[in-house]
Amino acid sequence: EQFMARSCGDAKVLYYITSAIKSQLFDTAGIQDGKGITIINSGLKAFARNNKECDVKYRICQDAVEYVSPYMEECLPGEVNTDQKRKLVITDAVDFVTCLNDGAIYLSFFSEGFGNQMRGLESGSFLVCFRPKSTTTTPTNEGDTTEETPMTIVMWKCRADAINCLVSKSDMEGIRSRLIAMGITKTRVDVEQLKKEWLEEHKDDKKKNGQDNYAKKKDNSETDAVMKDDAKKETNVGGDGTQDNKEVK
Repeated sequence: EQFMARSCGDAKVLYYITSAIKSQLFDTAGIQDGKGITIINSGLKAFARNNKECDVKYRICQDAVEYVSPYMEECLPGEVNTDQKRKLVITDAVDFVTCLNDGAIYLSFFSEGFGNQMRGLESGSFLVCFRPKSTTTTPTNEGDTTEETPMTIVMWKCRADAINCLVSKSDMEGIRSRLIAMGITKTRVDVEQLKKEWLEEHKDDKKKNGQDNYAKKKDNSETDAVMKDDAKKETNVGGDGTQDNKEVK
């Protein structure tokens, strides 16, 4: 009831509005009942229409993840998402930091457990959440702990073995600042360097595959040549073209 669109039909964006705005402006005042009032801004961008091929029409937006994530089914660390429906993936700080990058991020750059969870997802948007452990507030109040707010980001599962981060650069920097405040020093992962290292490691495999393909092509060519040569040796010695009048030399 707290999601709205600026226009009827297939809207590009769905907005999340507070209960107060809904009751006072939409239910009581009825500003959408043809009163000639144009809505400029009413809430947070919650869902945006997908431009890519996907089974789900809308993807989650970063602005409203705190309001959407509590209603999503979780996929805990170590669990395999076999039903492809659990779109809220809980992870640790290392994999969470790796997600904070531009462009395609190969699943081989993550831990094995996280990579398997990603492979269990269908193409489309999903959430990755990092829940910091409770920390002591002050040295004078030993035993007192405070719950750190979970950090959640929107990701996109590609059809290939990779994912993309759907978070703006400014929001990424804000998340990194929060991680540093928690005592996490490594808040950046050079994905481009990882890609270069991965290509370097698999260079020999590519050469081997290329040589194997060349050898297969060569074998096929030699086989074709032998078959053609055998076909030439078969001559028709009869006049009526029947099989009985053929002789194989």
